[in-house]
Amino acid sequence: MSSIFTRIVNRELPAKIFLEDEQVIVIEDIRPRSPVHLLIIPKTETTNFYETPLETLSMLNEYVKKVAAMLEIDDHFQVAINNGLGQEIDHLHFHFLSDRGADKLQFTPIG
Repeated sequence: MSSIFTRIVNRELPAKIFLEDEQVIVIEDIRPRSPVHLLIIPKTETTNFYETPLETLSMLNEYVKKVAAMLEIDDHFQVAINNGLGQEIDHLHFHFLSDRGADKLQFTPIG
């Protein structure tokens, strides 16, 4: 069965998209813990940090930089990865959080 994130990518579930291309989708977290709380999700489904290829992890790091630049907060953010502990969805994703940059958020809703 596909993860919730794969179902969002496939437009089977609603989400607010901040950024999307062929490799990654960046969406708003439905339970934000800060004014900016985005999920950076690879479209290729891997269960956790240890099962994710190094190339994918490196690519996600570049998207962290891209999101920070888009929000003009390249020196003020936090990135978290849950691996088992705290992980609610078995599809690797990065949490991008900040108390700045919310005024730059523009979403495209789906669903």
